[in-house]
Order: sequence, then C-alpha cells, then structure tokens
Amino acid sequence: MTRPLQWVTEVDTELAMLEREAEHLVREDAECEKLMELYEYLEKLDADKVEMRALQILHRLGFASAMQRKKLKDFSGGWRMRAALARALFILPFMLFLDETINHLDLDTCMWLEEELKTYKNILVLVSHSQDFLNGVCTNIIHMHKKLKYYMSNYDQYVKMWLELEKNQMKRFHWEQDQIAHMKNYIVMFGHGSGKLAWQAQTKEKMLQKMMASGLTERIVSDKTLSFYFLPYGKIPPCVIMVQNGSFKYTKDGPCIYNNLEFGIDLDTRVALVRPNGARKSTLLKLLTGELIPTDGMV
Repeated sequence: MTRPLQWVTEVDTELAMLEREAEHLVREDAECEKLMELYEYLEKLDADKVEMRALQILHRLGFASAMQRKKLKDFSGGWRMRAALARALFILPFMLFLDETINHLDLDTCMWLEEELKTYKNILVLVSHSQDFLNGVCTNIIHMHKKLKYYMSNYDQYVKMWLELEKNQMKRFHWEQDQIAHMKNYIVMFGHGSGKLAWQAQTKEKMLQKMMASGLTERIVSDKTLSFYFLPYGKIPPCVIMVQNGSFKYTKDGPCIYNNLEFGIDLDTRVALVRPNGARKSTLLKLLTGELIPTDGMV
C-alpha cells in the first residue's frame, strides 16, 4: 500500500538514530566537527520540512499530484527507479552511487537532475553513457583498464589527456623496441669475440637485461571495432506510413488518447517523438506498427 511520498519520507529510523548520536556527543560535552555535521544534517531532515522537500523532489522527477496517490507497486520499473532516485536525493547519503540513472528520464528531468547533482555536497559516484551528463556533473574520471587511472577533470578533458598519454606511451614503446633491436643486433655481431667490441657487447647485454627486468612499456591495443553493412532495400513509393483521421481510445468509455491524426511518413522523413514520460508516445508507435488498431480512421 506504500505510495511514493510515504516511501520517500520513511526516514524515522535514521532520524532517531542520528538524534541519539547527537545527544550522546552532547552528553560527552564534545565540540567536534562530527556534531556540527549531525546538527546540519538533522536540520535538513526537520520533520516540518520533510514532506515539502519530498514533494518538491518527486515533482521535479515527474510525479504529478495524481501519480503520487498511486501505489508504488502499480508503477512501471522506470517510475519505480525514479521513486528510488527521489528517496536517495532526499536522504542525502554521504556516498551516492548512480548507475545509468538517466536512461528512464525525459530531457527536462535530466537537466534538473544534472543541476541538482552539480551541487551535491557529499561523495557522488556515477556511471553514464551520456557524455554531456558526465561533463556537467563530474570533477573526476576513473578509467578502468587492467588497473584504475584517475583524472581530475570532466569527461571531455579526460579524453584529451587520455589520448595524449596513449600517444606518448606509443612513442615510448617504439623507442624501447628500437633500443632492444639495436642492442640485440650488437650482441649477436660482437658478443662472441674478444677485445673492446666484445666488452661493449657484454655491457649492452647487461643493459638489456636490466631494461627487461624493470618492465617495458606496453603497446596500446585499440578496442575491437565492428562494421555493419546493410543490403540495398530499393525504393518504396510514398507514403510508407499514412494516418488518416486517426483516433484512439483504450476502452469504449475511456478518454480519447489521440483524435483526428493526419500525417504521412516516407523514406526521407526523420521523426523525433518529444514528450515527457507517460505522454503516450509508445501508444502512437504501437498504432503505427499495427500492434494497436485505431478506434476511428485508418493507419
């Protein structure tokens, strides 16, 4: 029976625990940084402000008033993810992990979340395929490849530094390989004789052994790339898709989702469906693909 607002504001256990901890520090007459942090955090979780803050966060994440009255179990996975995000932003954990959080968010919500996370006062670790989002939020990048490499930058700056480091690494790799080849040739040519040249060959052999023991620069191996080829499909005369006087209702007495749709799509058409989540974009696509049949008109 839990609803979004109730679920987000269920922090009574945490409040009680933090209040007990603050009382304990006061009894010990402790004037420490920890106590100041607790007071600041408890002020943010003030019961008088709890519901207002939760409602603001839910609203900015797309939960309209009517949606906030629905049971959480009746929401789709994407909306439950939003509710979980609202709870995390409300609780303000000292370390927040976000994994591909914006995948289910519309553009306006993404922009709001980016601005919200820019000022997040605690530790934030996020994974995202959106370079714009990483640029807007991140101050540090961790590159995972055999070992972790740290860059104090946003995503664009990290890419520039990473490419420059790889370029320098390859220069170092080629220089080392040239040195190794030169020393090996010298050892083969003069290592078995006597005199000054043999002594120099022995010196180069020791240098080579020392160089190998200290570890050589690795060759940069590029990520595997795949190429896709599509056979020519020929020309399809317009219209490929035609909608005439199209209307749709899910039930006979239900609200009209679409009314009097008139448009055509041919091979040169490029269409973007831009509306918030829940605006029935998927319904329109199902009408176009024949998964749903229009109440009136023709597709």
